[in-house]
Amino acid sequence: MPAPSARDLLFGLQNTLRACGVDHEQTIKDFGQVAAAEARASGRLFTLRDHVRGLLLSQLSNQRPWKPIAKNQDRIRRVFFDYDPSALQHADPMDLVKAIRGISCGNRAIAKQMKALSTNIGTLHRIESDHGSLDKFVTSSDPDGVAMQISRPGPYKLKQVGYALGLEYLRNVGIRAAKPDLHVRRILSGERLSYFPGQPTERQAAEAVVKLAAEAGCNATYFDNLLWLFCAEGYGNVCGASPRCSICALRNSCSYPMRSAST
Repeated sequence: MPAPSARDLLFGLQNTLRACGVDHEQTIKDFGQVAAAEARASGRLFTLRDHVRGLLLSQLSNQRPWKPIAKNQDRIRRVFFDYDPSALQHADPMDLVKAIRGISCGNRAIAKQMKALSTNIGTLHRIESDHGSLDKFVTSSDPDGVAMQISRPGPYKLKQVGYALGLEYLRNVGIRAAKPDLHVRRILSGERLSYFPGQPTERQAAEAVVKLAAEAGCNATYFDNLLWLFCAEGYGNVCGASPRCSICALRNSCSYPMRSAST
């Protein structure tokens, strides 16, 4: 079964989310990543504080539901001293861990993330010094190239940041990109919409979303946010681990209903 066209995918995602009662436009606006991309396109310069915020929020998103993070943005900001780099470098990592866990916004790696924070801010300072600004660095190559630099061994490696979280950080500071998390890789796979014969790698999934967004005529960050909303618990939850095919406008283009019927 051929995968749906980019336009059909876009409309199918939007229509299904509307039918589920998910206001995807407002939710994506609230995420702030599309707005950040628009602000960057309009000439906004992102400060070191903005980059620290983007890094921390990307790390908090790791392997956990996002909705509690979204609901506690103000409390998270206070825990992290309004993302002040100097204050965070001098903070006790375990105090930060305790405070984040106290508002139920931690994850399995939170202790390691907070212990690495001072070093990571030092790396951001070094990047800033080497490139003149962090903004010059994050726009010095395509998102894939920058994400590779901060997630792979090298002078700009950020601790506790892999490729997908690297792309999430970049989106938080206005770079148009896709985050190839489990939801996105699964829906693109041969088990669902069949853009790939099997499970795509993170890089393959990220490249595919950017290509689909271009074909659909929209921002790659928006398109990826939409895919994620469609799948994620607490939002659409249509195409998660146990998909709800009966409400999905894309079910006639999906391999999952056929596989389920044949077993």
